[in-house]
Amino acid sequence: MERVVDEVLTRPAPVWLTETEVDLEHQTPTVPDAPLPAKSYVRFHEAVIEPEVEIVAWTSRAVRIRFVMRNGQKYEGWVWKGAVTVRDPRAIPPRR
Repeated sequence: MERVVDEVLTRPAPVWLTETEVDLEHQTPTVPDAPLPAKSYVRFHEAVIEPEVEIVAWTSRAVRIRFVMRNGQKYEGWVWKGAVTVRDPRAIPPRR
């Protein structure tokens, strides 16, 4: 059991924004009919990467993305809107 706990604690994982930072209490995320392709900076404790991602929701300040690493590990979480580059900038219109 100790080995399993050590493995979980040392496995790299992204550092996502918290619900407080995203302000989900006051902002309702927009969810597209289908995920939108993009690239995004994703911060891990060990490094920052910029994978191809899918946008699955957004607010005026943050974007929820998901992606799969080459090893098959799947991740989904919130990043700041400025960390994301969409292929079509009109895909995420500003919220009014």
